[in-house]
Amino acid sequence: MTSSTSAGPRPGAEEEKAADVVRHDFLMLRICNWSSVVYILLGLTGFAVFAGFWPPPGPDLSAGEIAGYFREHRTGIGIGMVLQAMAGPFYFVWSAVISKIISRIEGPMGPLSVIELLGGLLTGLVTFVPAIAWLTAAFRADTSSDATIQTFYDFGWLFFDVTFVCSALQAVALGLAVQRDRRATSLFPAWVAWLCYLTAATYFPLALMPFFLTGPLAWNGLLSFWAVFVLFFVMTVVVTRYAFSALRVLEREMTGGARTS
Repeated sequence: MTSSTSAGPRPGAEEEKAADVVRHDFLMLRICNWSSVVYILLGLTGFAVFAGFWPPPGPDLSAGEIAGYFREHRTGIGIGMVLQAMAGPFYFVWSAVISKIISRIEGPMGPLSVIELLGGLLTGLVTFVPAIAWLTAAFRADTSSDATIQTFYDFGWLFFDVTFVCSALQAVALGLAVQRDRRATSLFPAWVAWLCYLTAATYFPLALMPFFLTGPLAWNGLLSFWAVFVLFFVMTVVVTRYAFSALRVLEREMTGGARTS
């Protein structure tokens, strides 16, 4: 006698399948979150180690002095700027992760996740365009005029610094999102918002950078270089660390409290 019943999906199979999809998504998010480390390592190795721009030659140097530096360090600058250009897109990948976290805080109509994402995309652009300018200055340094090399060097720094609003908007969007979190335990500690605001605030003196050849506002000065770079990297590292924690919390929420790695 043939049974009139047919085997159907076992109870809970669809829920388990959906949970597996969520876990896979969060694995990809964790991998992408490591992109900030790639960005920092590639960028700093190229910029600081190979090119020797830590601190960089100042705007008060003559065209001959700038050209002499590029000719003497042509190979190092070439390698360094290739690494810096490669680093730029990894910042956008990392920003995509932070954008996803923000979207879970603010809701489907919130603009902060998009602002943060676009700020990260433009910050990546601000990373690799100056690198190409400085690479161009080094490419034919032996035959280019001193003025040509200095012009490309100046353009790189003007593009690098005067576009600060892109990164400032990203930091402010993240800070506002942290303060909007209404969970009993926020995804990011409250003080991370103030770190973001402080980082954004250090960028605004860069608007004055084109008018100073020496001092704290010059592109190699205390404010325009040291404060900006140090706080930018500190904020990136701090946000990366707490993003891992936030992803664990969100994964538990979306899988119904299932155990996650």
